[in-house]
Amino acid sequence: MQAVLKDLGLWFWRLVPANPILVRVVFAGGRRLRHLWIRIGYLSILAVAVVIGVLVKQPGQSSLAELAKGATEIFKYVSIIQLGMVSVLAPVFAAAAITQEKDSQTYSILLSTPLTNGQIVLGSLLSRLFFVFMLLLAGIPLFCIMMVYGGVTGDKIGLSMALAGATALLTGTLAITISVIKIGTGRTIFSFYLAIALYLIVVYSLASWPGLIPPEAVPAPGETAQMSWLAAFHPFLALGVVLGETPAPLIGAVDHYGFPGKFLLAYPQYSFVVMSVAISVMLVVISLFFVRRSAMVGEQTLFARLFRRSSGGVYGGTERTRKPRRVKKNPITWRESVTGAAAGGGSLVRYLVTGAGLVLALVLLIFYATGDLTLADTRQWLKGTVVVELLVTIFIATTTAATSMTREKESNTLELLLATPLTSASIITGKIWGLVYAAGPMLFVCYLTVLVFLLFDLVTGRLFGSGGSAAVVNPEVLLTLPVLLVAFTAFACMVGLQASIKSRKTMGAVFSSMGIVIAVFVLTGSCALMMQSASSGEALTAAFMPLTPVTACFIAIDPLTAVGAGTTSPGTPLATLRIVAFVASICSAGVYFLIGISMHRSMVRNFDMIIRKQTA
Repeated sequence: MQAVLKDLGLWFWRLVPANPILVRVVFAGGRRLRHLWIRIGYLSILAVAVVIGVLVKQPGQSSLAELAKGATEIFKYVSIIQLGMVSVLAPVFAAAAITQEKDSQTYSILLSTPLTNGQIVLGSLLSRLFFVFMLLLAGIPLFCIMMVYGGVTGDKIGLSMALAGATALLTGTLAITISVIKIGTGRTIFSFYLAIALYLIVVYSLASWPGLIPPEAVPAPGETAQMSWLAAFHPFLALGVVLGETPAPLIGAVDHYGFPGKFLLAYPQYSFVVMSVAISVMLVVISLFFVRRSAMVGEQTLFARLFRRSSGGVYGGTERTRKPRRVKKNPITWRESVTGAAAGGGSLVRYLVTGAGLVLALVLLIFYATGDLTLADTRQWLKGTVVVELLVTIFIATTTAATSMTREKESNTLELLLATPLTSASIITGKIWGLVYAAGPMLFVCYLTVLVFLLFDLVTGRLFGSGGSAAVVNPEVLLTLPVLLVAFTAFACMVGLQASIKSRKTMGAVFSSMGIVIAVFVLTGSCALMMQSASSGEALTAAFMPLTPVTACFIAIDPLTAVGAGTTSPGTPLATLRIVAFVASICSAGVYFLIGISMHRSMVRNFDMIIRKQTA
């Protein structure tokens, strides 16, 4: 028995504490300057949030009750910021664990070592999550400072840390599993980021649906928000229970739901942590079976032996043949569209986004037609749906464009393109048309989502009733919305393509292009928000709103609410706002198109010089 325990202890020691991958990454990563700046940035953001909260909330408060209330508010905002940063940093650290080995061509060497599958998976996972957990521990002193003022207890701090840690563990394990199963490239990782963002946004939005709120859930004193059934499946909703914004019902009040419903309702924060750990363990076990499977290139699998064709050719002969394909005028365009190269392996993601958008539009139309949704609620849901669809489209278009040329460089096919008679203009034009084929269906879904409501209002007579205010959307949206959608997406594609030409690696191209796109849209969007907050006039605010995707969708669908005007007695007539928004939308789209044309000319002019420097 003692020998068995000794062997088990030695096995566990080699599996986790003395794991060679864990030791190597932690020891080397602790010396990297990039990780130092990440730690400094993380702690600086939390520290600035605490300092600003103390300076804003605490001055002028004399009683202990006011100090405790202010500390509670500070703790709420800091906890939300911490959970948001962990949701971003955990996939970034974990997703590249396996793909980094593949990109540096050391994965095969790793498989030839005596390391077991468990050591490879757990070493890659824990070595990346080590830095995230260290960030969480480094932020504990900042949370303890707020305990001095009262209103913040140790159990709330512990639960906030537990939720952040469980989120990091779950997202990190998902990233490792995807990387191991598909030995993914950068495009796989970015699809994973997109899936996480969609899950957080969609589930958080559905939590306000009345049908998902149990009758036993009561709002906090002085508040109207209630806890949803989805609180146990979403980290931010579970954090709302911890912070007291949406209190959970008592276990006795929900005992009739049985297991596991009563625990999901009474203890959503603990349920999220337990389910995250359980799912993570399950994913780790699944990953163990795929570590060496990806290296079996050319070997016959059981599936291939069972379902392979009896004949080798398409026409029933023994020779392996296939139908010829007709190449169009631009071979790059044909290659990008017909072979699916423009999608970067993300065809499934586009189909899922397109299908989900169509289903959601149909569901909203049914609720609106049956009267379950009021006109204001329908507009609110429609704006949120179109904005999410557009942002997802821009994200996919940017990442696809950013990988279009780096994919050629990393797969060593760029030299083949340069050896052909194709000019730089033909190559870039072909890539652009490939991006159009990739993003076109998703843009059409955004347009179709608005079109179905417009047609329904036209058939029912609401479109021209009450001066158009009884309809969900206005007729001019049929022209302004597609122009804006194409303009924003084209600009994002041009930025991504330019970054792909200048960068050598996929990760650098995607991060730089996404940074530029986000910075431009945030800066332009801040102009509209500043105009609205400064009370510069509703017409002037409407003129600046089409400069960024989110506010452009708002002003196109619901002009009155977008500019902050009341629906009963707005300062500016609705007709005037519609005219201003129409003209501003056309002008905004023209500006983005001109920027895209300028960037296209610059890429064609500098293509040969940039590529020759990189291949020299």
